[in-house]
Amino acid sequence: MDTKVDLLKLLDDNRLTVAQGMSDRKNVLFVVGKSSAVKELEEFASCNADRANVKIEIVENIGLATDGPLYSAILSGFGADDNVSCDLNLLPTYTTLLTAGGTLIAKTDVGTEDALVKRMKLCGFLNVAKSESVPGVVVGNMPTYKVGSSDKVTLNPEMKENVVSAWKLDDNNSETISEDDLLEADDLIKPDSSSLRVCATTKKAKACKDCSCGLAEELEANRLKDTPKPDTSNAKSSCGSCYLGDAFRCASCPYLGMPAFRPGEKVQLAGNLLQDDF
Repeated sequence: MDTKVDLLKLLDDNRLTVAQGMSDRKNVLFVVGKSSAVKELEEFASCNADRANVKIEIVENIGLATDGPLYSAILSGFGADDNVSCDLNLLPTYTTLLTAGGTLIAKTDVGTEDALVKRMKLCGFLNVAKSESVPGVVVGNMPTYKVGSSDKVTLNPEMKENVVSAWKLDDNNSETISEDDLLEADDLIKPDSSSLRVCATTKKAKACKDCSCGLAEELEANRLKDTPKPDTSNAKSSCGSCYLGDAFRCASCPYLGMPAFRPGEKVQLAGNLLQDDF
């Protein structure tokens, strides 16, 4: 397989070359692990000098290549018998050499692309994917901005005026609603003061558990006043034991404390029953 043709096609697929005669050529850096691979890549660079500005650096000198981002693309591991792509520690260095939106094309062993994809994503590369045309090649892009970059946000003056005018109330054509029209007849009735009574603890019209302000008794009295009294004139004992005495009466029997009597008989207490023993 012709290496020159493969590299040129790889650059063309990632839009890193320009048509012959164009002056806006992109800067491309090849990183190799052995000096023996430099000669072959220099021949490729000279043959395609009119389509891209190609530079070759050995991995030992990669830190001295530049002090700022100057390269639109970096191709790593494309030298003959090159294992530089296996060194994942070079990825942070590549991020400092690539311009905003720059492309990294890294070659690794077939079957290990997933590890390289994961590491490139952790280093901040976007759109990281395995190449469909060349096995063992992973391509990723730098963000279109650099860390610490800023941009001024300008607002449209006309839009700002429209927003301010929307809150003005000096428009004579606008219809207003009278606040009196929003009230109903029930809203004008003065409430009864007794209905406004609240508990000092709960701040609600409901007595607390240990009410001592008299609200509980007042609410209970109102409840009993509104509760109709049952008619007991024809009441009959449901258990049939109310006449026999307290020993046979249930806990809620209304005759508790009274002596035994016959049905229909008026219960009378002895004259001395309510007198003190002393």
